[in-house]
Amino acid sequence: MCSASALSPARSLVALGRAALVTVVDSGLLRIGVPTSLGGNGGTLNDLAAGASDLAAQHPAAGWVLWAQRLAIEALLQSPNAGLREHLLPDLLSGDRAGTLPVPPWPAAGALIALGDAQGLRLYGQLPCVPNLQWQGYALVAPVQLGPGQPHWVMLRGEEDRLRAGIDLGAPCPRGSRCATLTLDGVVFRADEELAGTDLPSLLQPMAQALAPCLAAG
Repeated sequence: MCSASALSPARSLVALGRAALVTVVDSGLLRIGVPTSLGGNGGTLNDLAAGASDLAAQHPAAGWVLWAQRLAIEALLQSPNAGLREHLLPDLLSGDRAGTLPVPPWPAAGALIALGDAQGLRLYGQLPCVPNLQWQGYALVAPVQLGPGQPHWVMLRGEEDRLRAGIDLGAPCPRGSRCATLTLDGVVFRADEELAGTDLPSLLQPMAQALAPCLAAG
């Protein structure tokens, strides 16, 4: 059997990324702070912060993957869209689907734009640093400028037409973190993909602070 190092560079990165996600799932950290009624195992933000710091020190790529996966989970937990949460949360907790969002800061100027056509709204723009873009599929939490003021937030599937991931970025993204630029060139936006309003960054702030050691490992 070939080792990951014997594979082509592209396949090697895919294998390393999958291994990082498996490491995160096996750590149990994804379920800390998630209500038991939704598949969590209790625990506090302090427990998660300590575990995240240890994991990132041992495995920087897994640290970045944990940051992305757990924040995507938290976005679903904070979302008023119960249907989206019911549909995607189990797969994010199990690691059957990756979860991700752009590395902060999250300014309005960095949001996608939504333009209307005969079919409805389409999304355009680039997100320059997005980790955990796993080959088997991912759910993307992204800011979208729907009007004046701060952006709203949506959750899109990586399989969407006209959504393209670039090649893996280099430093400071650890090798195996599957971090790349995403380009959206007319991705159809459906109303049931709206995740949260303008307050999502503030709702995610406690979790983002607990997971800060993950990105520092890069």
